[in-house]
Amino acid sequence: MNRLLRAFASGTAPAVPAARRDDGITALAQRLFWAWAAQLGLVLFGAWWLQLRGLWRALVEGDPSGISLGIVALAIVVTLWIGRRAWRLQAQAQPGSDWRRRYRDEHARSPDLAAQLLSERTHGAHETAWWFAAAAVKLGLLGTVVGFIVMSLQIGAMPSFDLDQVQNLIRQMTKGMAIALYTTLVGLLANLWLGLQLLLLDRTADRLAADILADAPPAATPTEPA
Repeated sequence: MNRLLRAFASGTAPAVPAARRDDGITALAQRLFWAWAAQLGLVLFGAWWLQLRGLWRALVEGDPSGISLGIVALAIVVTLWIGRRAWRLQAQAQPGSDWRRRYRDEHARSPDLAAQLLSERTHGAHETAWWFAAAAVKLGLLGTVVGFIVMSLQIGAMPSFDLDQVQNLIRQMTKGMAIALYTTLVGLLANLWLGLQLLLLDRTADRLAADILADAPPAATPTEPA
């Protein structure tokens, strides 16, 4: 992306007809938003299906630590933010948008600085979302550690190793194992889900930045003194 910014800022990138570029990026941004809406509908249907099968209740009862529900809440918040961001990219893809006007004004003063500011507008906020997507996996690993700690505490609290105590220990250890498995599973699924959405968001932002850069007038070449 930085190479593309430098190429357009220096005026060396190939030119593409403005009408074709505007139509292409506008349609792409609109497809991104509607694809996000379709994915959200699919997830809501999946959540309803899980509720019918009683799997949400099994998740709550199987993970008393609440880490799995925390990961789900995190995924919901980030997904809604991605939808809001996709809507904003769709608005900024339109001809005469705020980002386009600001880039032209900044380009007239400093092409390099204008390219950096444009990169921050189109991609800066995505870095935080990627961090939260990675945090879903880390929370899952945290739940795994918590689950093993619960199991180790149960083993340490066992006064003897007779048959009755071992059977009781196995029942108690399944609680810790359930915490470890549930949190790991939910964390991995949330990371995959958010990563797919953010990947599509980044690709659209790349195309939008390239379109805005190509729409600006070429940088003026300084003339040599006579």
